[in-house]
Amino acid sequence: MKKTIKVTKNYEQFSYIKGNRIINTNHLNKIVKSMEGKYVPNPIIVNGNYEILDGQHRFEACKELGLPLYYMMTDGWNLDDVRTANIIVRKWSYADYIYSYKSLEKTDTGPYTILDWFIRKYEIPNECGLQILSNAVGRTALEKFKAGKFEVQNLQKATSFANFLFKIKPYWQSYRKRAFITAIRSMDEDARFNRTTFLERIARHSMKMRECTNALDYMDVIEYVYNCGSRDKIRFD
Repeated sequence: MKKTIKVTKNYEQFSYIKGNRIINTNHLNKIVKSMEGKYVPNPIIVNGNYEILDGQHRFEACKELGLPLYYMMTDGWNLDDVRTANIIVRKWSYADYIYSYKSLEKTDTGPYTILDWFIRKYEIPNECGLQILSNAVGRTALEKFKAGKFEVQNLQKATSFANFLFKIKPYWQSYRKRAFITAIRSMDEDARFNRTTFLERIARHSMKMRECTNALDYMDVIEYVYNCGSRDKIRFD
């Protein structure tokens, strides 16, 4: 791997590589403020086409302040190397991974494009959208997501659940909380759970809902509301 460190103020020769994460304004502002106090050169990494592989925020900060930009040209890097280098500086978020892989997809039916649409449309956390669409939880599902191997298992089933979840919004504003979504999704898998019945009950007894810190407690609350006014109480285990 060939490496050469150079310095320039010709910012226009640089561009962003497709698939890298978007600029985080808050992070950029922190770097700008730090550089205004004291500028310690830290080279960005570019490829032979002057596409920025690592150091997007440092580049933007130098450009904004008119500071000399130090850069190191390297060969042989791919997007996996870019993500690894970025994580050392600032951990990638779910949104970063979604943006990165989505930008590489050529159609609107790509899994990361669908995931991005899904979480925006239904206003749910990224992690929950991932779990609902992939019908999987845990470390394995997360590793596949980060590796670009995320797959949509059953879009019709996922959107059906999300539409049901969205109908809860008028009666329970915390419907977006991860613990609540985990709880209601688990109960929804029970054949005895009827969505229409629950929506009717929560509409009448929304005041009986309460905030919880975990899914198990939410399941108890949901069960209580579900059984309000019913002679035949159902125990969801």
